[in-house]
Amino acid sequence: MKLIYYPFKSFTIDAGVPTILETDNHEVYRNLLINFTDMADNLNFSDDTLELISTTKALKWFGDASICTDLNKLFLPQLYKQIKLNLTAEQNRIITDQSRTLKNVVLEATYSLDLPLNIGDQIATEKVLKFCDLHFDTSLSTNCYGIIETILKTAKELNEQRILGFMNISDYLTLQELQDLFELIRTLDLTVLIIKFSENQRSVEFNNCRYYYIDQDYVDWRYE
Repeated sequence: MKLIYYPFKSFTIDAGVPTILETDNHEVYRNLLINFTDMADNLNFSDDTLELISTTKALKWFGDASICTDLNKLFLPQLYKQIKLNLTAEQNRIITDQSRTLKNVVLEATYSLDLPLNIGDQIATEKVLKFCDLHFDTSLSTNCYGIIETILKTAKELNEQRILGFMNISDYLTLQELQDLFELIRTLDLTVLIIKFSENQRSVEFNNCRYYYIDQDYVDWRYE
């Protein structure tokens, strides 16, 4: 995948290679942000055949993952569907039988009321999963590394093909956590882009990543 940003040469973003794009140019940084958050569309991406792809189809933007990231809201609807697909025939049978038992108990409870009440026959697996209160571990809310790690692992489980976009992660992760994160990206073979406003070019710190830096004079430095 490539990020197309005129007048610069295209920026390559590949699976399994953490890609860092930093700049100390306010206009460049602002333009990246408003495009990645769908408030503008003057940037594009292209695939290996050079066919243009809109930002929303090419990029899954998480932004600053340390701030108000609701993993349940982000992923649970998709996970319900994935878990439903992964259920074995035996697991489906058990869920169906237990759901019928539960419905019968509720129906019996309605007999004490002189009302024409009934209960639907259909067993919806996704509703059963919601009833079980499936959710991500609440301890993740204060664990910045854990949040990003979970996003990456969940994206892999859901076979997410888009670029996963983050910002500012070096502000709140230790150097060791950054290295662990980059290794995880390589292991999971995910396509990840990380942007940040930085007054300093930091290619040495990210020597095991693909690193781009755009300075105040719109000169881009590439360490691929």
